[in-house]
Amino acid sequence: MLYSIQSKPENYNTVRLNIDIPWKCEFVKYYVSSINTKANILMTTEDDYLIFETNNGEILIEFEEMYNYSYSYLVNYLNSNQKIGDANAKIIEFKNINNRTISLKPNQSITFKEGSHRAKLITGLFNTKKGYVFPNGIECNVPDLPILDFANKLYLVSLQGIAAHSTIGDQEYTPSIIANIDTMILDQEALIVSYDMAKPIKIKVNTDSLKYLEMRLVDFMFQPVILKSPLFITLKIKPSTNADVYDVLTK
Repeated sequence: MLYSIQSKPENYNTVRLNIDIPWKCEFVKYYVSSINTKANILMTTEDDYLIFETNNGEILIEFEEMYNYSYSYLVNYLNSNQKIGDANAKIIEFKNINNRTISLKPNQSITFKEGSHRAKLITGLFNTKKGYVFPNGIECNVPDLPILDFANKLYLVSLQGIAAHSTIGDQEYTPSIIANIDTMILDQEALIVSYDMAKPIKIKVNTDSLKYLEMRLVDFMFQPVILKSPLFITLKIKPSTNADVYDVLTK
């Protein structure tokens, strides 16, 4: 049985479907056969922010809706959009280091307080713990390389997928992965993945548990991406005569 599903405009990164299994069997196998979309993925929105603490108050950097960043644009933006309260501030000097990373040099000691996931991702602060101190007058690179695109790794996760233990930084995740997307992800370009000729993740489940399926596109840290183009997924389902609890993944 073949299902072709399209996400809806209110949330293009998620597909939902009700499934009517026609066979009288206790178990079924299924897998994602293909994924198709256009890589219109927002790197930041107006909800994204960074906050640093200083002796004079909190420095707030708010972001805008952007699909892609260059290192030069990002550095200029960070230097021009620092606020303490309602007033513009210039406490931190950011620099572009060989289009590979960025550095920051505060004119007083600052402490990283918090930030949204996407803001931390593009600035290389995604593994930085709350309370990390950047000392006065010392130029230092951000702890991790900024991620200004999604490189070559996305996941499709679902409630019925396979729980895979993963550790990223000091965070542990057990996402239910239904498909890996290991291909170049280029802004505005087509993102097409076919699993029929490869080795898809095949899942064996009780038939009654597959009456409803929800799948979501997430980044390498298992956080939802904001997709602005329809997501098309092809799902293949077939009956299974039995299921072994030690053989949920099938060949």
